[in-house]
Amino acid sequence: MAVPTAPALPGEALLEIFVHPASIPATQQIDPTNKFSDGKRLAVLGQSMVELAYMDVMHEKWPNVETVQLQTLVNSTINGFMEKSTNAYRWKERVCGWPRNVNILHDHEEAYRLFRAYAGAVYVEYGYDVLKKWIKDLTMF
Repeated sequence: MAVPTAPALPGEALLEIFVHPASIPATQQIDPTNKFSDGKRLAVLGQSMVELAYMDVMHEKWPNVETVQLQTLVNSTINGFMEKSTNAYRWKERVCGWPRNVNILHDHEEAYRLFRAYAGAVYVEYGYDVLKKWIKDLTMF
């Protein structure tokens, strides 16, 4: 089965996601006219939203599972889910400005950062329902 198409994002979002944070000056100001401004903020937002949507999808798949079991399932599988998805989209290959002493192609944290930032941008652009549908589709491939 092919990887589901990721929700399309505008160029300003893609720049925030695929420019490595190490190449962005610490003094760079947030652009109030760009709702995607600051990829780090997108990743923080995305972390919460991915956890929520993934938990929601897992709860739909297993509605009779107890809360503790569901939390254990989510906590033990979400990182693998994000890494598998990031690798399927080959997003690491699109990153610009990463430190040359770091091999991002084998960096688990970079996979999580990319997925979370993309998810954060999806949430900002389209809202929760689109994000959840995308995550649900990803759990089935």
